[in-house]
Amino acid sequence: MDDSEIIAAMRAGDSDAFAALVKRYQRTLYYFVVGKVADDTEAKDIVQKSFVVAFQNLSDFREGESFFAWLKGIALNHCRNEWRRHQSQARLAGRLLEEKRAELELASFATRADEGERRLAALRQCLEKLSPHEQTAIEWRFVQERSLAEIGVQLGRGTEGARLFLYRIRQRLAECVWKCLSTEMP
Repeated sequence: MDDSEIIAAMRAGDSDAFAALVKRYQRTLYYFVVGKVADDTEAKDIVQKSFVVAFQNLSDFREGESFFAWLKGIALNHCRNEWRRHQSQARLAGRLLEEKRAELELASFATRADEGERRLAALRQCLEKLSPHEQTAIEWRFVQERSLAEIGVQLGRGTEGARLFLYRIRQRLAECVWKCLSTEMP
């Protein structure tokens, strides 16, 4: 039986006929998907999801078109969803890493009481060198503990823009503090 005969049988109520399409295209679809995702398990999941979606939406399939091309389109959409999910996870991991790095930088200020006081004095000196606009942003985030979204609105930027703006200020402050402390050493 060719694809159109199997699909006609499915539409006539023979739901078991779909197994023939799965058997015919499962391996080929797997090879199509496996090069587009991170690992073998994801590829198998996408193939399975694609067949389920095709079965559930068989009424949307237009006669005369290639069933496999339609099936590949469904699989490609699932691949795109996986890519978006991976990108989202990577961005989240990057943000967490940046926050952890900032925490470690701040924790290094409290290593010793004597050095802590020197660092605090250097930080105050460096904070005074910031523009009023930058000082306000620092106060909003670290004193008033406003969210990045709120700060973004206040700065006329998005959340990501506010995060980058504050990150760059923190980097400059860290460099300034380091320079102040290195010039004080005997």
